[in-house]
Amino acid sequence: MGLQEKIQNNTKELLKSFNTLNQAELVFKTSEKAWSVLECVEHIFLISEAVLKVISTPAPVEKTENSKTELFGEEKLNMLLITNRAFKVPAPDFVSPKGRFADSTDATQSINITIDKIIQHINTNGIEQETQTLKHPVLGAMTKTDWIHFMIAHTNRHILQIEELQKTI
Repeated sequence: MGLQEKIQNNTKELLKSFNTLNQAELVFKTSEKAWSVLECVEHIFLISEAVLKVISTPAPVEKTENSKTELFGEEKLNMLLITNRAFKVPAPDFVSPKGRFADSTDATQSINITIDKIIQHINTNGIEQETQTLKHPVLGAMTKTDWIHFMIAHTNRHILQIEELQKTI
């Protein structure tokens, strides 16, 4: 399965995780500091926007020291972000929810637009062949393919969080 199909399947799962909730369920919080479902979705959207920016960064003309197209790979990122959910990092301010989405329709439209741009970029730029690395604030150097795997694993992590939150509503 190619990156594009993995992203599309991941997006379908994300949308399915919140599109049946009513407005009260979308904004419910278990505590003042906890995120609501809509805030989790906004955070996922902001991460997707950041990944789009990263993968759109032109490859340098000069050769890089790295010769691999993946430094982490899908399995390792899944292990770090999904299996080991006890490992938590506070979201940097630029990907913290600020109340951008009024409802699930806003969220769905914005997510679909960004995901379409990511898939289009992959289709036209062959990032799966690039060895350029771009620094993640916690994980360090990652290739563009790693960034896509990160985005998918990160989304899956928060889908689990959304599912857990729904059990408390």
